[in-house]
Amino acid sequence: MVINKRVIAGATVVAILIVIYGILTLNGIAYQKTTVNRATAYLTVIAPGGIPTQDLSLLVSTPTPTLDTSLGDLKGIKLKLYVQISGTSGLGLRIRKTPGLQGDMNFLGAESEAFQVIDGPILQDGLIWWKLVTPYDQNRQGWAAADYLSLIEGQ
Repeated sequence: MVINKRVIAGATVVAILIVIYGILTLNGIAYQKTTVNRATAYLTVIAPGGIPTQDLSLLVSTPTPTLDTSLGDLKGIKLKLYVQISGTSGLGLRIRKTPGLQGDMNFLGAESEAFQVIDGPILQDGLIWWKLVTPYDQNRQGWAAADYLSLIEGQ
């Protein structure tokens, strides 16, 4: 019996197609079985007017300086206020690198010269010291004894 090569080739192709179809069908059935019992996620859309917001200012902690009451009368002098040198009889006031009578002198502040308070108060050598800076020259700064400072009124 002579079998035609074309018949064998055709039967082989048909057999391969049947096997592929069977594999795809079985995989499809297996996939359907795994997807039947899957959990469903639900999405809730919130209207724009209902979105909660945060007040970010509550996340920032701004320390409030508290003055030591044991220092006594500070004559109203506080951080960020302006003071002027007074009571030196025109001789001026030594502005020092560190608070205290032993601190090196930075420069001599003139009578009535204005400064902004940027640090202090510190009690040293029986005097209250404030760190000052001139409004016109940030390099002109240092510590001065409060006994020779007066608050500039109208602040």
